[in-house]
Amino acid sequence: MKAGMKAALAAMTVAGALAMNGVAVAAGSPTIQSVVGGPMNGMAMPRPSHAWVYVFVGVMAAAYLGAIFKTGRRPEWWQTLCFFASLTVTAAVVAGPLDRLAWQRVFVAYITEQILLVMLAAPLLLLGLPDWMLRPVLTRPGIRPVVRLLTRAPVAFGAFTVVFATIHYPLVCNQICHARPFYGGIRAALLAAGLLLWWPLLSPMSEFPRLPSPLQILYLFLLIIPMTAVAAPITLAQSVIYTWLDAPQPWGMTALSDQRIGGILMWIGQALILMIAASAVFLRWAQQEGE
Repeated sequence: MKAGMKAALAAMTVAGALAMNGVAVAAGSPTIQSVVGGPMNGMAMPRPSHAWVYVFVGVMAAAYLGAIFKTGRRPEWWQTLCFFASLTVTAAVVAGPLDRLAWQRVFVAYITEQILLVMLAAPLLLLGLPDWMLRPVLTRPGIRPVVRLLTRAPVAFGAFTVVFATIHYPLVCNQICHARPFYGGIRAALLAAGLLLWWPLLSPMSEFPRLPSPLQILYLFLLIIPMTAVAAPITLAQSVIYTWLDAPQPWGMTALSDQRIGGILMWIGQALILMIAASAVFLRWAQQEGE
């Protein structure tokens, strides 16, 4: 089992490196450049439409309520609260004032968006979905094997790491992450990666189970490694590595100070959240062992 997990993690690491290089090469290609118009031109354009997030929230809410009326079953009150809190956070982050600041080249706002989507909206969504609501969809013959694969801890860990590292890779981020055609897609990818990240910890379905408590703690601490590997170079950089930041900043900040504060927020903030989650798992485990 341990050997299999190590092999899967090694394979995902190699795949992630190849994916980042491939995306970086594609980002610099004339075809992509003709579409996005370069990062600085993209940022000078009007703010992108957020219609997709309103559609997402509307469809998810309608499906949730439709499942309740169709089956005659009701989720627990706290599940309903978590579900609609997740939709509210997602809409507020992607279409609210925070995103306006991110579009205006404020790196701290950009990182805060990511943290809220991955560390708040995604786990709340999983907590809000009861098993009986997901089972008819995720256990279908053509879907079940895919979901089983994606929700395995090594695969979920690797998939999140690839998305997270690729989005912050300067050659990619400078060309794609803040260009209009890809702007909404990056936020959607972060939310999807966040769902995979949290599934081994918060799975609502016995068919795709959670990790045992000791492995949950290990999983959470291992997640700090790729997050640190990405955040540390951003925080400690002696120059601006994201060229789209090299412009006048609000509140008198310099581009470099904005980049460093964002890096600290990513590095320390996310690690703190993961350590709090690991502590909560440990306390729950200790309580169960004591009963």
